[in-house]
Amino acid sequence: MSDNASCDLNWWQKRDLSLERKRRAVAASALAKPGDAFLIVTEGTVTEPVYFDLIRCDLHLSVVHIKVQPGDHNDPMHVIRTAEREAKEQQRKARKGLLGISEPKKFDHVWAVVDTDVAVRNHNWNQVVQLAAAKKVKLAHSTPCFEFWLLLHLGFTTRADLVDGAAAKKAVKHAIGRDYSTDEETAKKVIPTFFVPKWPEAVGQAERVRQHHEDVQTPKPANPSTEVDRLARALNDSAREHLRRFHPALPKIQS
Repeated sequence: MSDNASCDLNWWQKRDLSLERKRRAVAASALAKPGDAFLIVTEGTVTEPVYFDLIRCDLHLSVVHIKVQPGDHNDPMHVIRTAEREAKEQQRKARKGLLGISEPKKFDHVWAVVDTDVAVRNHNWNQVVQLAAAKKVKLAHSTPCFEFWLLLHLGFTTRADLVDGAAAKKAVKHAIGRDYSTDEETAKKVIPTFFVPKWPEAVGQAERVRQHHEDVQTPKPANPSTEVDRLARALNDSAREHLRRFHPALPKIQS
């Protein structure tokens, strides 16, 4: 539409046009579409699976469309390969008519939730990134580990003492005053109290951390940092609009 044509519109037509443009901008910026199917494979066997299953519940997402499972072994390479295998298995079952009536024929999004600390120490993080790209698996990685993502639920930090996974886990325990992942039962009691209510805020904190490292040009993967917020945003965008915890186009959390 030309500027002259736009000037000829009535005020309500201009309003509708503006709203339509905003809707298109929101759709273009979204990381997923409502109803998309996710496969989330985690390096951890307790904390991460429990956490993402609770986020799924918080967004009222279908358990059929959001599959969360640990990798075959707790290292990034095996997590990526597990994700690739499970994604292919879903498609194989679809071809053979082995899926339930409501099960997705394929996963629209395949994610690996991994830590960087060991891979960085072993000088093979670049290989992890290359493997994920080759297998078309998205990485929700945290440095030094997933616990930094949990810390961001409690507030903004770029603390420099998180030298490895053990230090990050100790920091989380200290921050909440108790253990959080000794076993599945413990995780299911603690995570809903300290972390699930604050996950939208953690998304914003993770973006601030990322911007901080970009400003000071920290080498990647920056310590501490996390990309789990991108997965959280995608899950949020896949929920029905009235059930989303924040707007997909805006970093500010809606009240």
